[in-house]
Amino acid sequence: MLPIFSIIKRAGRAAIEGILIAGAAGSLGIGAAYSADEGADCPPSACVEIGAWQFALGVGVGVRSNPLNDGDAIPLVLLPQVRYYGERFFLENLEAGWTISEGRNLMVNALVTPSYDGVFFNRWDPGNVFVDVFANTDSVASEGGQAPTDDVDAQTEVRASELSKRRFSYLGGLEFSYDLQHGMIQALFLSEITGRHSGKEIRFAYQHPLTPRVSATLGFTWKDKKLTDYYYGIDRDEVGDDRAEYRPSASFNPFIRLSARSPGAGKGWRLGLEWQRLDTEITRSPIVDDDDVITVFLGRQIVF
Repeated sequence: MLPIFSIIKRAGRAAIEGILIAGAAGSLGIGAAYSADEGADCPPSACVEIGAWQFALGVGVGVRSNPLNDGDAIPLVLLPQVRYYGERFFLENLEAGWTISEGRNLMVNALVTPSYDGVFFNRWDPGNVFVDVFANTDSVASEGGQAPTDDVDAQTEVRASELSKRRFSYLGGLEFSYDLQHGMIQALFLSEITGRHSGKEIRFAYQHPLTPRVSATLGFTWKDKKLTDYYYGIDRDEVGDDRAEYRPSASFNPFIRLSARSPGAGKGWRLGLEWQRLDTEITRSPIVDDDDVITVFLGRQIVF
């Protein structure tokens, strides 16, 4: 967070994977908690008073591409948002956490956050409803195995709807945020806690302000074999014909994100763009058709 905001409790955090997401796969917004007498310089769309709830609605036009064979693009039009920041506990949309340590530049949180891969398999997955695309421009936001050839022919293509349901799951772990002189580094080390697949995930992002109103973020999401296989693998008993099962290994998925806002104390328009490259362990899956995920959103935020 920038010093000019006089923020006494930094919330320099946000889910890196979700989108503008994450993409596949979270939240891009950064919430900041401040005391009532120090909040004058902090725009309401970016900051939340300590101990107070904030309810908001993102209104605009946007879309998230879906890499699955039978996957429809996901419209982003009305995006509800809920935030709460206490002295230690915080909640932002589908994420919740507890601040363990907070120094001058380094903050450590215990965090629970969704695994955002589920958004591609279910239109009404919570990750497609609570999508924070209002990233602040002065802070960081908030995929080897047994495979067919790169060119999967029609006979080996499989629709996700033919398979057993890939369910919504939660991850838990530690989040480290470090403020740099120009930008921020964020890293999350997560393990699945809802009993779906017992997978692990690492999320990393470096955010750099290009101008006072434009920021760029570079990062990646690493998913272990269990997590990648749960969503993109195919068990032998899931296909009733001669199509082979698919067992991917761990996957590495880099992304780049651009966030911009118009002038105005949190009331202007926001533009969010994100491109995520999917690892070949994912793109070789018979249920996957595209090798990237693109998210675009233009809109504004209404704070109630």
